[in-house]
Amino acid sequence: MSQLDKPSQWATGAEAPTDKQKSFVSTLANSKGASDVNPDSMNKSEASAKINELKEQPTQMDGTSSNSAPGKPIQDPDTWTTGDDKATGKQMGYVAVMAKKAGEEVPSSMGKTDASKKIEELKGKTGM
Repeated sequence: MSQLDKPSQWATGAEAPTDKQKSFVSTLANSKGASDVNPDSMNKSEASAKINELKEQPTQMDGTSSNSAPGKPIQDPDTWTTGDDKATGKQMGYVAVMAKKAGEEVPSSMGKTDASKKIEELKGKTGM
């Protein structure tokens, strides 16, 4: 087990959580129905631990969370702070396989947000 697996031992663990951590904790808590989670009252270490804990819980499937549908991104891609970054290799691989199956041209490059949207579009077309 590395130090990365032990947030309580991080040199910066007592600092306030990053905006990304706070946003992800809030999004996860919402999708899991955990209304008592307040990321503003946590430090980095606690936020990391809460993220890990929430990721292990089942997502609410009763319709109370707007992002609780299986297969949908936890967070709206349009709100991603890294959405304009180059799509990951995994995203481009998914797009390539599904675009070919759908009879579409495979894009040579795209951003993370566009790739996520294209994946969702192609899932609908291909049933994958």
